[in-house]
Amino acid sequence: MTPMRAVLLVIFILVFLTAAHAQSTAKLTRAISFEELIKRKVERSLSWSNPDGTKETMHFIEMTIPFTPKARKLTLEFNKANYGLSSYWLTPKMVVIHSMDLGDLQRSLELSSLLHDQIPDSWGVLHKAGKLPNGAHFMVDKDGTIYCLAPPVTPDEKSVDYTSPAHRWYIKRHQDGNPCAIGIENITEANGDFADLTAEQVNANAKLIRWLVQFENTKITHVASHHQFNDEDTLDQMHRLLGLHYQTKANRTTGRKDVGEEMLQRIILKAQEHGGSVQSGFNK
Repeated sequence: MTPMRAVLLVIFILVFLTAAHAQSTAKLTRAISFEELIKRKVERSLSWSNPDGTKETMHFIEMTIPFTPKARKLTLEFNKANYGLSSYWLTPKMVVIHSMDLGDLQRSLELSSLLHDQIPDSWGVLHKAGKLPNGAHFMVDKDGTIYCLAPPVTPDEKSVDYTSPAHRWYIKRHQDGNPCAIGIENITEANGDFADLTAEQVNANAKLIRWLVQFENTKITHVASHHQFNDEDTLDQMHRLLGLHYQTKANRTTGRKDVGEEMLQRIILKAQEHGGSVQSGFNK
C-alpha cells in the first residue's frame, strides 16, 4: 500500500468512526438528564378514604419526565400501529407492575430508555414495534419511596392534577395493554432476581394501587405483571376484557419475568386489605 493510500484509508476510517459515533449519540439523545430530573423533584402527599372507611396518606416524589413534541408524535405513531388508536391519552382500566434488575434509581432510569427521546435502534423487536421509548407512570425504590414520573394532568395540560375527576394520563409504553394501563416499575438489584421486591416495595405498591383505584373511581379493576402476557391465551383474554384490538403480534415482547406470580399475589392481597376488589385474572 502506498503512503498516499494509507493516509486516505486512515482518513476514511476516522470519518466513518466519527459518523458512527454521531449516529450512536443521536440514538441515545435524552429528553432530560437524570441530574435535571432530580433538580425538578417535588415532594407531595395525597390523602383518601378506602372502601372500608379507613383513611390513608401517601407521600411520594414527583419527577416528571417531559412529554415533548417528539414524545407526542411517537406515542401517536405507536398507538396507531399497535392498537389502531389515534390518541396519546390513557383510558385507565388496569395497573401493570414491572421490575428492572438494574440497581439504583439513576441506572434504572438511564439504562431503560425512560429518559431517552426514542428507543435505541439496537433493541431489536422493541424497535421494530415503534420508536417510542419505554415509560412508566411510577417507579418504586427498594426502600419503598414512590416516584411519579408521568403525573396526571389537567385537560389543558398546563398543570398536574391529583384531585379533579377531569384529570388525564399520558400513555406510556410499558406493556402490551398500555392504552389502558398505568405502569409501575420497581427497582431491584443489578443482575439479580426481577421478583426480589422488598417488604417496603410490596407495601408501597399496594398503597399506590389503593390510591389509584380510589382516584379513578373504581374504573381500575385489574392488577397484573408483564409475565402474565407471555402467554398468548392470557394476552387475548386481557384484550377482550379491556376492549383492545392488537394490530399485530409479530413485534410484541415475550419471555418477561417482572415480579412473578407469587409477588403479584402478595401485592394484590395487600391492596385488598381495606376493601379493595382488584383482581389479576382476565376471564369474564
